[in-house]
Amino acid sequence: MKKSKNSTIKRILAIVISAFLFQAYIYGQTSCDYKLPRQAENWVFGNSALISFANGDANASVAALSFEFPNGTSAISDANGNLKLFSNGMIVKNGGFYTITNGTDLKGNSSASQSSIIIPQPGSSTKYYVFTVDMYIPPVFTDGINYSIAELLVSGGSSITSKNNILLNENAQKITATKHSNGRDFWVVAHGFGDNKGNKFYSYLLNDSILITNPVITSMGHPQNGNINSNNGAGSMKISPDGTKLALVIPDDGVVEIYDFNNSSGKVSNLKSSAPGQFTYANGIEFSPDNSKLYFTISPLGDGTNYLYQVDLSQADPFTSPFVVHQFNVGGSGDSLLGALQLATDGKIYAAKYKIGANVKASLGVVYNPNRPQSACNYNELSHSANNGLFLEGGYSLIGLPNFVSSYLDIPHFYYINKCHKDTTKITIRNKANIDNADWDFGDPAGNQVITDELNPGFVYSGPGDYTISLTENYGAEQYVYSRDIRINALPDIVLAGGVDTLFILETSSIQLDAGEWDFYKWSPGGSAERYLDVTGEGLYSVMVTDSNCCKNTDSVYVKYAKINFPTAFNPKSNIISNSEFKIVGRFGGFKSFKLSIFNRWGQLLFETDDPSNGWDGTYKGQESPVGTYVYSAIFESYETSVQASMVVKKRGTLTLLR
Repeated sequence: MKKSKNSTIKRILAIVISAFLFQAYIYGQTSCDYKLPRQAENWVFGNSALISFANGDANASVAALSFEFPNGTSAISDANGNLKLFSNGMIVKNGGFYTITNGTDLKGNSSASQSSIIIPQPGSSTKYYVFTVDMYIPPVFTDGINYSIAELLVSGGSSITSKNNILLNENAQKITATKHSNGRDFWVVAHGFGDNKGNKFYSYLLNDSILITNPVITSMGHPQNGNINSNNGAGSMKISPDGTKLALVIPDDGVVEIYDFNNSSGKVSNLKSSAPGQFTYANGIEFSPDNSKLYFTISPLGDGTNYLYQVDLSQADPFTSPFVVHQFNVGGSGDSLLGALQLATDGKIYAAKYKIGANVKASLGVVYNPNRPQSACNYNELSHSANNGLFLEGGYSLIGLPNFVSSYLDIPHFYYINKCHKDTTKITIRNKANIDNADWDFGDPAGNQVITDELNPGFVYSGPGDYTISLTENYGAEQYVYSRDIRINALPDIVLAGGVDTLFILETSSIQLDAGEWDFYKWSPGGSAERYLDVTGEGLYSVMVTDSNCCKNTDSVYVKYAKINFPTAFNPKSNIISNSEFKIVGRFGGFKSFKLSIFNRWGQLLFETDDPSNGWDGTYKGQESPVGTYVYSAIFESYETSVQASMVVKKRGTLTLLR
């Protein structure tokens, strides 16, 4: 079928306009794409040590303004990865490394294992809660766990507006946090210390209105208590990235505990514990990114053996046969003690290194593949080469590392953007360390891989539907398989003007184009973001719509003025169909109402219709009308729009009926 010139022009212009409209979208992810959490992207710790994970890798540097944070620290970045605040439990500094107004004399303790944690107020981009932790060694250290509120002003200033509000006394040096199951609020979890509170967990809910200071209390586990020389309150406590497990260490008594954590209720349950004395002087602790394994360090106070352990959380008793990832004798000169452990956004676990006496170390240990079992986790092993820790580029490691809300580290092993039909679905592997090559099964044999980069592939699915993506990582003789389900969404079925190529309107009138019910609109020309567009002139009109899945589609229609003409004569017996009826000649449309009437010379009504596609066939009441002259009257009414009232056009004339 031959296409009209107007249709060809319309298609060409539609392509140009659609490309123009799409420019607003191609330079960023849509709101429906996976958004990488960036709040734990910047680390501040040790002796002037900084790490940024902004590009997906660990980039270490030394701070321009020197500081020394020997033990636990905390830091928080915004959703765009900009460092906002950090603390050692006693002072709060901003991203420019300056102490904020009223940001001194907080009642934490810089020697506490987890001296602080910083959590944003849900729903606010300017308010942060700074939780600080003191050691409990009466009568000297009794300030407990407090919270202060930091406000970041739009003008750039920042200050503590509410300071040192007591939350818990008789506390261990442990604090951790995760998101509530609703994905918005936060649980802040602390632990008691001593004869009264040493076996109690305290879960506090921070919502978008208030910090609820009446905690959910769970009494369970080995008591954390002891005399003034006891270190049982020290060491770390962490919640798994997915918010379902909690683990902690009790150093002097040599206990490591694993619990289930209910991120709906804040309750702790289902204890799995090592035997007392099994892991004396346990220190740092951390979960693997996939929540399947737990790592912890053993840091002797004197000569002895330093260990980094891995246990499998799927086992009924994970502590029956813990795997020694790394060990060395503290008395030796070639290595150092391992302190805190911390998972990073790059999917690796970093280990603080320090030396008794010499104190600082110039690098961190790295568990490059913490999801992999036993020695395959590759501690300081990169690309089949040993002793590859992270050099701190002039900064130095001490005992502690930053403390973060664990949910900010709940990142899939691989993630993707663009989930709409005809999009290129782009996939990113979170942790690319120690992969010789990668094999992909996108779950759609009819689809097309358009980006062949093994570590960052791109795939176009053949149609909407549910698929499973499988990644096989090959490293040496081993293979590691990861799978995720994906739903490819259909494009919005946008149809303008009933799907016609060209829409006709009465000259000097207007018509309203309706894009249908969607979430967002972008019209061209004009850039309107409304559902309806009132059109008064000729031209090509296009709209891009976005649905609730953030999928986009476009349609366009060419608007022309109708040419309203009637023939002067017709012959019902003509072999040419267009000549056998009396009706409008040519293409037409844009009528709100229409009426065509035919009269004989005496004014008698012979025919009437409100359908412009119908015509008079020269009969009256089933009988042929005689040849001769007749009168027609046509009345057209246009649509009313927001820019123009409806208008009425009348045409009258004579016609000749032939036989």
